[in-house]
Formats: sequence, structure tokens, C-alpha cells
Amino acid sequence: MWIEGNYRRNLLDMHIDDWNPEFLSKIDVDEYVDALADAGVQGIILKARPHTGLSYYPTKVGRMHKGLKGFDFFGTALRKCHEKGIAVEAYFTQIFDNWAYENHPDWRLVTAEGKCMRDYRGLPDFKTGRYGIVCPNNPGYRAYVEACLTEMNTLYDFEGMFLDMTFWPEVCYCESCQKRYREETGKELPRRIDWNDPEWRAYVYRRDEWMAEFAAFSTGCVKKIKPKVTVEHQFSRITGAWIDGSSEMLTEHVDYSGGDYYGGFLQQSFINKYYKNVSPNLPFIYHTSRCDPELVFHTTTKTREELILHVMLSLLHNGAFLLVDAINPDGTIVPDVYHKLMKDIYGETSRYEEYVSGNLHHDAAIWFASHAKYDPNETDIDVMEKTFQPAYYLEAPTAAAKILRENNILFEVIGTKNIASSKAKVMILSHVANIRDEELEEIRRYLEQGGNLYISGPIANEKLQEMLGIKITGKTAHDFTYMEPAPAGASLFEGFDAASPFTVPMQQYEAEITEESGTEVLATLTLPYTMTNTSDFAAIHSNPPGIHTDNPCMILKHIGKSKVLWSAAPIEMSRPYMSKQVFHRIIRFLCGELTLESNAPKAVELLFWEKDGKNYLAAVNEQEEPPITVMYDIEVILPARFKGARLLPDGTELFCKRTADGRLRVFLPKLHIYHVIEVI
Repeated sequence: MWIEGNYRRNLLDMHIDDWNPEFLSKIDVDEYVDALADAGVQGIILKARPHTGLSYYPTKVGRMHKGLKGFDFFGTALRKCHEKGIAVEAYFTQIFDNWAYENHPDWRLVTAEGKCMRDYRGLPDFKTGRYGIVCPNNPGYRAYVEACLTEMNTLYDFEGMFLDMTFWPEVCYCESCQKRYREETGKELPRRIDWNDPEWRAYVYRRDEWMAEFAAFSTGCVKKIKPKVTVEHQFSRITGAWIDGSSEMLTEHVDYSGGDYYGGFLQQSFINKYYKNVSPNLPFIYHTSRCDPELVFHTTTKTREELILHVMLSLLHNGAFLLVDAINPDGTIVPDVYHKLMKDIYGETSRYEEYVSGNLHHDAAIWFASHAKYDPNETDIDVMEKTFQPAYYLEAPTAAAKILRENNILFEVIGTKNIASSKAKVMILSHVANIRDEELEEIRRYLEQGGNLYISGPIANEKLQEMLGIKITGKTAHDFTYMEPAPAGASLFEGFDAASPFTVPMQQYEAEITEESGTEVLATLTLPYTMTNTSDFAAIHSNPPGIHTDNPCMILKHIGKSKVLWSAAPIEMSRPYMSKQVFHRIIRFLCGELTLESNAPKAVELLFWEKDGKNYLAAVNEQEEPPITVMYDIEVILPARFKGARLLPDGTELFCKRTADGRLRVFLPKLHIYHVIEVI
């Protein structure tokens, strides 16, 4: 497959309208392609039909961009890229299509309050009035998609296609959605969110299936004409809420996973790990902007430190990096981005490409559950009252990832398809609000192989509750609570006791033990003297502990050779250092002996992998803001079987010595952004 070894990518973002004759009037294909080649770019996503719906090639479907005056920008750039040895993915927008929206009103997405997306003004979540959004369930729109994709794959020869925007930005109540739901269920579309209602949860899952089915349809349109053309769907909305309908099922209809993100390096590390594990082929593709911090800041450019960190994080996770660059409306680019900045960066990072694409060693795995992307507290409300912001489903696992990184515990982020085959010593289910029966079977298989589980918050499947001998009975009325360490959990809760129990600044799930065999209570629930959020108080500024109960809020269950630890709240979200260390100790306890140990500072992530019988170690300085502070005196302790280490790519021998128990202690040189090391 053409993607193998193709790590340096580019996308020229050009969703440009044509109401002004100046727009795209100065586009220079030779300048752009020469700049790509000089920068060492190996592959690009080339715009063919952007969100405006106006094609950048002569088309018989829809309309071509007026500013090009009939010039085949796409075809010309495609040919010139191939002449320079640059692979091309053709860009086609889906669902976000202003031309289709304006010319076919019956195709439009319709919100629960009966509006279409360009009826809104100045609101977040694509309700700015700029985006014309249509519904993928509409048969007329699907015929248009097929016509567009058939035309592009008939007229041109390219390596792959990037099918963008494969998600719903709103819950749709158009006639097509209503008709489809009625035919499939015999019922009307629900309009009230209730996560306690199985019918509502089934509807949300059905939307995931609908979006995956649309992805299968558009992928099929491509493969029918060009079976060897690779297909990538926009997968960045996997971290978006349930509203998007974006789920792991999309990976069944792509050749590799990819998408754009504009957050920090912890976010990138998290999503790179997830992409690596769910992508059908590698490298996956991580997209982010040249603009700092995102495309809205059209004229600002990220520092060299930030961009090289983005590139290396992608590469070290077996991924390709794609720079999203913003074209000016007249069609001009900023040449120095390519001839200087990216040429310098890609020239440096390309020296490490031969060492990647191995198997990452890890002790812990965080399961990111793509069918549980909601806040169970946001219930019994009208659909239009929903929030779009990530809640527990993303914040809790990301918080867990941060603590693992800060304590130098090697970890992965996995999807459902990876659960049963996971070799992790502990799997983390961080506030997973819903576990489907087929997912529980994968978890059961993981446990049968000797894996251990950490579960926080809900135990989101009744069969799992039965397996653990626990029954969830509700949640505390108090939204500020405590955990009092029991004797069996005292070592985990170091620094906390009955007089000073562990602070939980949120509700806890309440449970009763139904099967005591193999069960240890590690902590019990303590409540404040008075109900929170009332005028009654014991201490005016706080809610100190006062009501001690025997109700279990942390238990350890032994199931065969496996251990399962349940916490009644996601304590990994705690802010205080003292509290985070409780979570750290829990994971260390469940892991047992770690693959490596280190004193690396909390912003430094360690990655350790094997490729072709050789082992490699990377230290990446993931400070979120430039300038990046240089780190000194980092040591890494590796298993005794290793004999030495050398810095890549030049092979400089690193100073090493044995620990008292015979393990290898490697002393790293001063760390600015990254080191890649071969361990021998």
C-alpha cells in the first residue's frame, strides 16, 4: 500500500467562496508543488471539492469555482505532484456542502426545533450561518455523492481519497431520518434525552450505525471504480459527543485512520495511541494546523519546537504527520513555511523514520469506548438542551493518561476491537457510561487471559455488576463526598485516614455487595455533615466530612487469576497531587512489576518499542507551551537483559550502569525536545 513509509504529508486548506473575483485569482500550482518538493513532503491531500461544494476541476456535477475561470487546479496539481514523486489523496467534503444545501433544500439537516444550519447566526458548534449541512440519510444527496465520487475517480488517477466530515454536527429530524427510523422501528424519532431509557440508548447506537453505513456507502462508491484507491474518512470526531454519530465502526470502512486535532500534546499522545490501535493499516495520519493554535488564527505560525514535537509524536506512534496550511483567499501561500520551516523539520525527523513502526511495550491500556460518549447526568432534557462539550467520557480517560505519563508508566489507548487481544497488565475503564453486551464479552475474554481491570464511576452493564458481585443502587445526593480508607486499602490511600478521608469533589455511585466471596472493601463512603448546595453548613467555606458510613465505595474483586478494582468515582480526575498519587498507586498495584522505571519529569513521556528484533526508547518533552525548557539528569531503568544504549541517529554510546538488582540504568543526555535511543 502506498502509505507505507509515507510519513511527511501536507494539506492546503482552501474552503474559499467565489463571490469576489479576487478569490483564487493568484493561485500558482508550480509554486505550491515546488515548495512541497523542496520541503521533502511525501504525500498531500489535494482539495477537489471543499465545504463550499464548488469544485476545483471542471465538473458536470454541481458547479466549478468561478475564480478558477475553468482552470483545472486539481488535475494540474495532481499531475505535477506525481512528476515530483508526491502521492496524492483527493479531498471530497461530505455532509458539509453549501452548494448542495442551497440548491437542494430538501436535502438539508433539520434540527429538533425545525431549523436548518444556515438559519442560525453567531452560535458555536457550526451554527455560525456559514456551513450548509445536508443529511446523509437523504436518497437524493446520496445519489449526488455517488455522482461526484464516480466523476472524480473516472477523470483522475490518484493514490487515495480523504472523505471529510463523516459526522452529524446536530441531531437530525429531516423527513429522511424520520422515515428511516419509522421503517426500522415502527416508532417516531425520540426528542427527549434519557440515558436511563433503553429505547433512547438504542436510538443513539442506531445513529452510530447509520453514519457507519453512510461511510460504507461512500467508500463503496470509490472502490467500485478504483478498488486500489485507499479511503480515509474524517475520524477526528471520534472524541466528539454522541451527537456526531462517529464511532469505532467507521474504521471498518477505511484503509487507515486519520483526522485533524488542534489541542495540546497530551491530547495528541492520547489520540495517536488510539489511532495506532484501531487503524486497519499503518501509518495512521495525524493532522494539525500550521496556524497557532488553529486555523482561525490565519496569520500566526506555530514555533519550530511545537511543529517538530507534533511530527515526532506522530512518527514515534507509527503515524504520519500532516500539516494543515491555510491558503490566502487570493490563492497565495507563505513560501517560507515550506522552503525554510518544514524543510528544516522534515529534514531532521526523516532521519528517524527507519526506526519506527514497531510494537510498543506497555503496562496499562485505557479503553476509549466510542459508544459511551455522553454524560449520564445530562438526562431527562429536550434534545435542544444538550451540550456539545466533552464530559466524563473524554476528560476522565485523558486525566488517567496524564497521571500515567507523569509517573512514567507505559500505556496504550485502545478501542473495543483491541480489548480481548490486549497484553496490558491492567485495563482502565475510566467512567465508561455504557458497556454493550458484545463489549462485555471482549472484557470477559481479557480477564480469562489473566488481565486486571480498574473501573471508575458507573459499572455500566448489569452482567458486569453480577460478575463483580456488586449492585449499583444509585448516586449520592451530595456532590462533594469522601472515601474513608479501610484497613485493606490503607497502603493505597497513603496520607488519608478516618479523620482525614480522601476528598472526592463530585457524586459517588452507591452500591451494595451481593457476593462477598473474593471481595475486599478498600474504602467506605463518608459524607459531609450537611447536604451540599444548601444554606446549612458546618464550616462556611467548605463541606468537611461528618457522616461516616459502611457503604463500600472502593472494592477489590478477585476473579480467577485476575483482579478487578472498582472506584465509586473517577478519582483520576482529582486535581491535588496527593489525590493523583492514590490513582497512581492503584495502577502500580494492579500492574505489578513495571517494564521500566524512570525519574523523568512529568511533562516527559517515555515510549519503548521493539522492531525487527531491536529495541528502541524515546523520551519526548511534551511541555504544552513554548519555549520548551531543557530537562537534565533523566535516568531510565530497564530490564537486566539489556547491556547498553546508544543515541540515534549518530550512534553515540550512552553512559549506563547496573542497579543493585542487576537492571540497566541508562543516563540520558540533556533533553530539549526528544531523544531516540537504541537499547542493546
